[in-house]
Amino acid sequence: MGSMHKVRIFTNSVSDLSPALAAEYGVTLIPDVIAFGPQEQYLNNIDIDPPTLYQKLAACEKLPTTSHPSLGAYIDAFRTVAAGDEILCINLTSKMSGSYNSACTAKKMLAEQGFAVPITTYDSLQVSFGLCEMVLEAARMANSGAATAEIVAMLDRLRTRMGVYFVMESLANARKGGRVGAIRVLAADLLKVKPVLEFRDGLVRDVGIVRGFDAAVEQVIDRYRKQARYGGEVFLFHADREKLARRVRACLLEIDPAAQIRIEWVGAVIGIYTGAGCIGVAFQER
Repeated sequence: MGSMHKVRIFTNSVSDLSPALAAEYGVTLIPDVIAFGPQEQYLNNIDIDPPTLYQKLAACEKLPTTSHPSLGAYIDAFRTVAAGDEILCINLTSKMSGSYNSACTAKKMLAEQGFAVPITTYDSLQVSFGLCEMVLEAARMANSGAATAEIVAMLDRLRTRMGVYFVMESLANARKGGRVGAIRVLAADLLKVKPVLEFRDGLVRDVGIVRGFDAAVEQVIDRYRKQARYGGEVFLFHADREKLARRVRACLLEIDPAAQIRIEWVGAVIGIYTGAGCIGVAFQER
């Protein structure tokens, strides 16, 4: 790379970008905080990983709480970048979290303090692996020397065509965590019907209701069949359902043999609301 001027990509840990991938692409993850009561706090993906989270969730009565990175966390993270470079911070959806506002405030305060590095904050209107895919595309461009304006133009296009579909074995945690606002079926678990959920325009909504979990998984695969840009990167994400994820991968590869499928765990923050037994896909649409 040499010493040429570079755009540094930052994002929230709720992008579910694994620390390994973040390191490979040179992305800085700003950790969210997960608290099992006041005494037990973890920095997401630093102090706690997804498998550990699902073990702890199974044993706890009350759901842990999550908080987005503090203003101080953003300021400290941004301060690690040296003069001559630029920062592009791609945040999770502003419709579900105050992270974007915190990043904007950090940018303003640093400018007032005379911090010389230009900062651009971007609202992805996504979360988890929808955000992850946008961040990786941005990092690829940044690593090949693209300017901030070019990367933002790409993100604007990509934001409108991220396909993110998922299903959950149970809505119990989503209900406990107050995260079912846009999901109509509150009695779903009793009726054995499963909503097929979509993440788009910054919010979750159900795009179909089917009887039984297997049928719901089929619907997710069908969304890929009908909407995906074949041969691209696909995040196949699961909450403690590795065997099921491998079965779904086989189905996706039958549809699209050239798909570059990464099987990844739903991260610890989102996983609190899905609980174990979530599976889904994030992909670029045609």
